[in-house]
Amino acid sequence: MRFRKANEGLHDLIEDRVRDSQPVPFLCECADDDCAGTVQVPLGEWEAVAAKPNHYLMEAGHQRIEGEEVVGSVGEYEIARKPD
Repeated sequence: MRFRKANEGLHDLIEDRVRDSQPVPFLCECADDDCAGTVQVPLGEWEAVAAKPNHYLMEAGHQRIEGEEVVGSVGEYEIARKPD
């Protein structure tokens, strides 16, 4: 997924430059290739989601693919698990 790759690049670029509690504007990782949404979470919260296989952070209610399910939340955002 291209949004995850972009978020990984953003993470690597800023991980030593922001405070632990500072929200970072990661891209929404929903299924809509044209989505311009962001999820504003601290690095540690994004890292916790990204560390789990097939787990993605997105704005609540955003487009999901068939078989994808919401398995949790981080604040106002949803954590979706995509099928293998």
